[in-house]
Amino acid sequence: MARRKTKSPSPLKRWWRSQSEYHYQAYTFMTLFCLAACLYSFILLFFMDYANEASETMITLTWVGLIGGAIALFFVAPEFFYFYEKKQTLSEILSLDSRAEVMRRTREAEIAADLLGKGFQSSLKGHYESLGIKVPRKYVSLSSSGVQPMGSSEEE
Repeated sequence: MARRKTKSPSPLKRWWRSQSEYHYQAYTFMTLFCLAACLYSFILLFFMDYANEASETMITLTWVGLIGGAIALFFVAPEFFYFYEKKQTLSEILSLDSRAEVMRRTREAEIAADLLGKGFQSSLKGHYESLGIKVPRKYVSLSSSGVQPMGSSEEE
């Protein structure tokens, strides 16, 4: 039986997949930028007297910003919210003091940390060490500094 030969991913796709620790930051930036472009264009067109004062070219560019921003948000925002949910899950697990509860949610925490990058992985490793949980082999080489990863906050 003949198998279908799978096409290898393009160099751009391979590069993007290799940069997995920056996906959360990239999706956050893209979501905020597209939302800002969309809102700015919407305000210019519908709440200001921009349509009467601006040239035809500028009005066209504003419509492109509004429609382009909305279309980009349609594709980028779900990915951002997926990563944001994982970050919230990991933050919730890192705030737990119960060793048993953390061990019960270990798989969930490790998936989230792997998606979010090395800073979150080292925070998870430090939390494991503070609770006396055996650190997985893939996290052994990471330093477990007390520094919070970018984008996380600790309430005191």
